[in-house]
Amino acid sequence: MQSPPTTGSPASPIPKIRNSLAGHALYLDIDGTLLEIAPSPDRVEVPVWMVPLLQRLSRRLDGAVAFVSGRTIDAIDALFHPLKLPAVGVHGGEIRFAGETEWMDEGLVGELQGALPLLRQAIAPLRGVWLEDKRCAIALHYRTVPERGREVLKVAELVAAGLGPAFAPLVGKCVVEIRARHLTKGAGIRRLMEREPFRDRSPIFAGDDVTDEDAFEYVNQVGGISLRIGSNVPSAATHRLADPDQLHRWLLEVADT
Repeated sequence: MQSPPTTGSPASPIPKIRNSLAGHALYLDIDGTLLEIAPSPDRVEVPVWMVPLLQRLSRRLDGAVAFVSGRTIDAIDALFHPLKLPAVGVHGGEIRFAGETEWMDEGLVGELQGALPLLRQAIAPLRGVWLEDKRCAIALHYRTVPERGREVLKVAELVAAGLGPAFAPLVGKCVVEIRARHLTKGAGIRRLMEREPFRDRSPIFAGDDVTDEDAFEYVNQVGGISLRIGSNVPSAATHRLADPDQLHRWLLEVADT
């Protein structure tokens, strides 16, 4: 059984949250940020102490804690059961406010679903590549065959081009997703910030991937804290931690502030 991390120094300076977390809202990516990346999404592990920590943070922030993920909201709920936080799912394709999940654009979802047969046919010869249908996005995973990355990207680019300018491929860590261009994590955070309990709170967003860059940029624009987890690569994030374990330590620190 894993034990909760002890507090420690981060890999790079992060602003101290003075007095309390009051006035802030916390937005958290999952894979590669809160949790270590696994060979497939269904093999990630949630430490036993994590749900109680997130519940504690949510109470301290009057409910202003949200997941911001490429996973569907249903998959997020299954992973963190029984916890159900507000959430941005499928890179902005789904949003849950206070218990209610909202689809962003059903018309574009229908267009995307029409591309499924072509995509399945295109990846059939690519051994080790598998398709995940998230309804408002389609993900092509190749984590077990990273050498297939260029082929997978080419397939996604061709299918997205056939769907028209409203769609584009989104490249992540050993995954390429096809989704509507305007559905982004940054746009999802912006929509959450229009509602209570997130309204008028300064955002803190933690992510780990190129798919989080638009969210970093948005959070920077509104004067929040953007925090990238992982290797020292070019990023719009203004702060950095080395790995999810260091994020866990920081969350424990701010939970007690």
